[in-house]
Amino acid sequence: MPIADSRRRSLDAPDPINLDARRRLDTPPDVALWRPEIVLASSIAAPAPRRRVTLASPAARPDAVVRRVESARTMLAALAEAREALAAEASGAHARAEEAASTRERVTATIAAYRAEAALDAAVNGTWRGMRALLEGRGRR
Repeated sequence: MPIADSRRRSLDAPDPINLDARRRLDTPPDVALWRPEIVLASSIAAPAPRRRVTLASPAARPDAVVRRVESARTMLAALAEAREALAAEASGAHARAEEAASTRERVTATIAAYRAEAALDAAVNGTWRGMRALLEGRGRR
């Protein structure tokens, strides 16, 4: 029977416990973890100060500012011209009303003066709306 036992052992699969023991090698770890050395700077130079930039400042957009200023000047000049013309028309109508010989002429001159004053009010309101639109447009940009 000893022959049969030896055959059986050679034909059977090897014992798993013994196989693991043969394959495992005891080797010391050759990998060392990297340990950096911390180096502190003896002096740190501050970077040069940069010029501050403000977005949407007038210096950044001179063309837009020039256009707005010219537009405002144009509106104010148109208002000044309208005021001069309508004030002259209203003062002429008041003078005609004082010199009028009849009630009809006086009423007609007074109505003309009121119309000139209403036209001046409309010109002032239109200029105000235009200037307000310029100011609101400046805030949005």
